[in-house]
Amino acid sequence: MIGLIVNPNSRKNRHKPSRVRRFEKILGRHGIVVETPSVDSIVPALRRFADEGRRYWVADGGDGALHWMINEAIRYFGPQRAATIATYVPTGGGTIDFVAKAIGLEGTPQEVVARLAAAVSESREVPTVDVPAVEFHGRQTEYGDEQGEWRRVGFGCALAGFGANFFGPLYRGNKEYGGPRIAKLLAAALGAGVTQTVMRGPLAGLKPDFVSRAEHEFLRPLRAEVRVDGEVMRGADGAPLREHTVLHVAAVPVNLAGILRVFPSAGEGRMHVHAGHVGVGEMFRAMPGLMAGRSVQSALSQALDGPARTLDVRCEPGEEINPVLDGEVFYRITELHASLGRPFSLAVP
Repeated sequence: MIGLIVNPNSRKNRHKPSRVRRFEKILGRHGIVVETPSVDSIVPALRRFADEGRRYWVADGGDGALHWMINEAIRYFGPQRAATIATYVPTGGGTIDFVAKAIGLEGTPQEVVARLAAAVSESREVPTVDVPAVEFHGRQTEYGDEQGEWRRVGFGCALAGFGANFFGPLYRGNKEYGGPRIAKLLAAALGAGVTQTVMRGPLAGLKPDFVSRAEHEFLRPLRAEVRVDGEVMRGADGAPLREHTVLHVAAVPVNLAGILRVFPSAGEGRMHVHAGHVGVGEMFRAMPGLMAGRSVQSALSQALDGPARTLDVRCEPGEEINPVLDGEVFYRITELHASLGRPFSLAVP
């Protein structure tokens, strides 16, 4: 039997009350649909699914919906039981949906749910893929200067630098999402890089305000000590790197709207990590490889693009990380440890 959660306040569901009725019609007697208008309403829905013995837990939406379902299951049931209590079902169709792409899920959310319901009605086994997640634990500034523990799991994560900076403009007050929006912002980021390179020294004072804002939005680095597999990241001169323009980690290969295909080494017991300092010239040289899904390590002199088992980040005083995990933004992280965690069973109807 199937349990499906729908967030009526998500961008794609707002002003579409018929979506719940459509899913109810598709599921029929083989499942239920529960609206979860806030994060606080997810656990009661999952508790109901567990009490009723529902095997398939469906998150209607992109990677963010799947992220919240799994993390709330961990928070309530504990990590071990959350990984075994259900088979999770992403549906794709969100702004960020690389998990669905990584496991080979095809079709609209309605088509995915219809195939799942048909398999259940015919007592057929649904194909599944065991997908590990990156486990994070660290420290977060919660109230004023008070520090608390921070724990999450995620599949693809932009922690700081170019990748994390990108999501602010992507999510800010624009109704255009998906490939066109991503391509437009990628062009703006590359343009900011060119301008930063050209307008140096005496020319820096001639920059228009919108150019300076673009540089700050897309290109600002993170000041931190970063260790990969326990070793401090170092620059070409052998000194520890203190400014990082790329800091990303993933447990699965990521296809971002068919434009960027990154983390090809993710899987087989290892994460794929980007860490270090990538200059504007290197960014341009690396772009064809990033679009083709290849490692770009050969284009980088002070950064890693490759597999790793652990990643540790400790921010410099006054610095904080606002990481983006599966498209969901978190705030004010001051240190973290990342490693590959237990797998979750994801259905591919």
